Amino acid sequence: MKPTRLIATGLILLAAAGSCWWLAVLNAGQTPKGNVSKPAIGRMVEIPSGTFTMGNALASSPDEKPAHEVFLTRYRIDEHEVTNGQFAQFADQTGYVSTAEQQGWSVVYDFSTGQWEKTAGASWRQPEGPGSSITGRRDWPVVHVSWYDATAYARWAGKRLPSEAQWERAARGGLRDASYPWGNEELIDGRFQANYRQHDMKPDADGYRRAAPVGSYPPGGFGLYDMSGNVWEWCADWYAADYYWSSSERDPQGPHQGSRRTIRGGSWLSPENFRLDHRVSTRASRLPDETYQNLGFRCVRIEDTSTR
Repeated sequence: MKPTRLIATGLILLAAAGSCWWLAVLNAGQTPKGNVSKPAIGRMVEIPSGTFTMGNALASSPDEKPAHEVFLTRYRIDEHEVTNGQFAQFADQTGYVSTAEQQGWSVVYDFSTGQWEKTAGASWRQPEGPGSSITGRRDWPVVHVSWYDATAYARWAGKRLPSEAQWERAARGGLRDASYPWGNEELIDGRFQANYRQHDMKPDADGYRRAAPVGSYPPGGFGLYDMSGNVWEWCADWYAADYYWSSSERDPQGPHQGSRRTIRGGSWLSPENFRLDHRVSTRASRLPDETYQNLGFRCVRIEDTSTR
């Protein structure tokens, strides 16, 4: 399910030099399901140069078509989504003030109404609004971060946001024509493989009402965690519904301009049987200054191939 689009009251500009960004995560008190080896915080995984099929020729959504071959140069990508602990380090060292903190509010999902609500005081520090905190949630993914916040963190870390093509190849894990990072079946041995909304729209059928600690589910083919579900992830690209018809065949970087940035992967609120946002080919977008309780990111680093 894509969150309801909110029109920001004004464009939130990236804070001046010396600013940074923040992490936020969702609920504590949840326990990982099954025996899953945990990721190493801060580790990156190398994705070798190669060609893959991007998009989905059979998808009902036209923005996933046409399926097309794309060559990508070697790169490295974060093993998991950026966590509260990582973002807190960035904020502590740089004093960065996030978009949500600047504007004084962010968007929180209200389970009692089933609606997204503009909530005063919500930010990565207070994911559910005033009275909440990230205490005890250091390894949860950061949320309530705008595209500007994610970009600022990536620069500080010596990285960048992934292109949409880099994100999809990583999510596919080397599988061809699979719907999910683990294959085409929702369950494996009766277990859910990602944190999304299951069983007749019940948000916590998998044990997590909101986000889960990174790495609570098995990794995909490249050893990456949470490429499906948990939180939506910002990509570097501008979004255009018809971009695949003109996309470059080699290291595509998205449209040259636009109004919205691409997000990928679905989230803890993505329904099991509606739109299937947690599929590897599903595309969505947000205004770059929008901040939500189910929106985070991970980073990439381009490999230096001059000596290889």
